[in-house]
Amino acid sequence: MENIHIIIYSQSPLETEKIGETIGKISKGGELFLLQGNLGAGKTVLVKGIAKGLGIDVQIVSPSFIIMKNYYGRLILNHIDLYRVNSIEGLGIEEYIDDNSSVTVVEWGEKLISLLDLKEYLLIKIDITDNNSREITLIPKGERYIKFIERAKEWQI
Repeated sequence: MENIHIIIYSQSPLETEKIGETIGKISKGGELFLLQGNLGAGKTVLVKGIAKGLGIDVQIVSPSFIIMKNYYGRLILNHIDLYRVNSIEGLGIEEYIDDNSSVTVVEWGEKLISLLDLKEYLLIKIDITDNNSREITLIPKGERYIKFIERAKEWQI
């Protein structure tokens, strides 16, 4: 993986949501965002922001028990949660990965890296620094996501 990345510091859940909103706004379709972080790190908070940036105006909740939920806005948001999943066989996740009419966000996305031979994605690592603060690292894999984080820098996230 390239040694290119962005580190963003969030001081509150609201700031984390705003970072997600910017990610949603600069998304063009076909993006795959893999979220990594401990329980309570703010993965779903970030997804709420991405949804807002995509013009989705409904309450976003973690699909831990149903695995995947789709939301409709400027682009479709495929929200996937692999917390309770050890195998993706039969889930059809592959169908969503290159869909240019959607953005796919996978909580516990590091599991997907080991289960599929992914060529391109943006890994978003969320580390808890204290009760409200987070260190969010955007790590691109592939030229498309290097360009994505360059756009993110322009948006000053």
